[in-house]
Order: sequence, then C-alpha cells, then structure tokens
Amino acid sequence: MPEITTGDFTIHYGEAGDREAPAVVLLHGFTSDNRMWLPVVDAFSQDYRVIAPDLRGHGQTTAPEDLDAYTMDAYAADLAALLDALEVDICALVGCSFGGMVALQFAANDPARVAGLVLSDTSAAYSHPDYGEPYLAREAGIDARCDLVDRFGPAEVGKRAAREVADPFLAEGLRNRFARLSREGFLGAAKVRRERPDLLPVLKERITMPVLVCIGDQDPVQSASDVMVRELPGARYLVFKGTGHGVPVQRPEAYAREVLQFLADVEDGDSVAGKRTVNAG
Repeated sequence: MPEITTGDFTIHYGEAGDREAPAVVLLHGFTSDNRMWLPVVDAFSQDYRVIAPDLRGHGQTTAPEDLDAYTMDAYAADLAALLDALEVDICALVGCSFGGMVALQFAANDPARVAGLVLSDTSAAYSHPDYGEPYLAREAGIDARCDLVDRFGPAEVGKRAAREVADPFLAEGLRNRFARLSREGFLGAAKVRRERPDLLPVLKERITMPVLVCIGDQDPVQSASDVMVRELPGARYLVFKGTGHGVPVQRPEAYAREVLQFLADVEDGDSVAGKRTVNAG
C-alpha cells in the first residue's frame, strides 16, 4: 500500500481509478481501516480517482504513543497533508462513523477543498439533549471498552466482543480487527470522539458544499443524524431500511448507487435537498 511520510509520521492509503479523474476520498470508521471500503471501491473507481487512507492510529498509519497527539485537528491536518502530497486541490469527501466526524471537521475547516460531502452513520457533536437512549447506550459501551483496552489491550477486547457474535466468520473478523489496533490508537481515537468540537452551531455557516447524509433505520446513531440534518436544511437525507450501523458495509450496492447519484447531481448542478427512505433489499 502506498504511503506518505513527514518526519516520523507515515500515512498509508489505498488508491484506485484514473488519477486524472475527480477525486473521491473515503474515511473509515473507528477501529477499522481503509479495507472497510472494499465493497464499494470498484463502483466508485469507474468514474473517480478513489483515495482511502488509514486514519491516525488505525491500519498501517502511525499510532503515536502520546495520547495528546490525537485531536480532531490532527486528523484533519493528516488529511490535508495527504491531499497536498497527492496534489489533490478539491475532492468529494466521504466518511463513515468516526470517519464522518473527521470529514465534517475537515469540511468545516476548509470548505473550499470539498466539492461534495457524504456523511454516513455519524454525528456533528458528542452530546445533545435530543440524542436518544440507543445513542447514549452505544457511547457508554465504547467508554467501557476503553477501560478494558487500557487494562488488557485491544486484542483481548476483540476476543471478548467476538464471543457475542454467532456467525464464526464475523466473529473472526472482529477478533482480527481489534488485534491490528494498538492500545494508543484505540484510546487516542476514542478520546477524540468524546472531546471533538461541537460543530452543530457552525454547520449552516461553514458547510457550504452539497451534503448527503446516510443512516440506517436500525442504527443507534440515527437520533444524532436527525439533529445534524436539522442544521443542514439543504442536505439530502437517506434512511436505509432494515440497516444498522455501517451502511457502506451492510448495504454496499445500494450505498454506492446512492452516493454515485448524489455526485452526479452535484456535477450537474441539480438540487440535492430532501429526505427519502432507501429499500436496500
């Protein structure tokens, strides 16, 4: 996998498609890496240059030992450094879950570099009075895992989590995913989830590009997405029926189809606003 290095920090990334085509950058979720996008890369790379980095502390990208090195601005700066190195001035930015948080921060910091923004399974703030109990329970579960990771390491936490998964293939994937993480990478990213800036008050002012928000109707994060969309009245909001957390992974064909349609509408200058349910099948 290609990489860029600045000092002692290395960002690994995957790339597909024509390098002369418009760029689409894919940002993965917490505890994952850029391989989470494999189900949709082929569809995206037919018309776009696809760039999928491993975020700080994940995959093969450097995981600093100092937890103070993990901030939302650091994640956004990593992305800016990667785009600069690849000579990408403007891109469509797609983020899932934690990757959506990073994408939203980057777009708020530098909206001129983002032609279109796709936010899946994510939120614009860690807390809000209108967030529902499923969201709060999910975040409490992540906090509990932080305590276990601090005591026993990510691999042991992955083993414990896998015991609750009936499908052997999925259980093995969960064990492997956690085994690839460092203690610092997990705890640093988890800290950023909790301490990130509340972007809800600035969304209307800073998020000036077309936006697509995707969520599953069974996702505990849905209430947070509902709150975010209230501050993005011009966004396209798609609710995927029968889908939990991680629309790109659970419904890759429907997700790719809808994202590509959104990007085509952006290129054609068509309105993207509106809410719709997607029968993912």
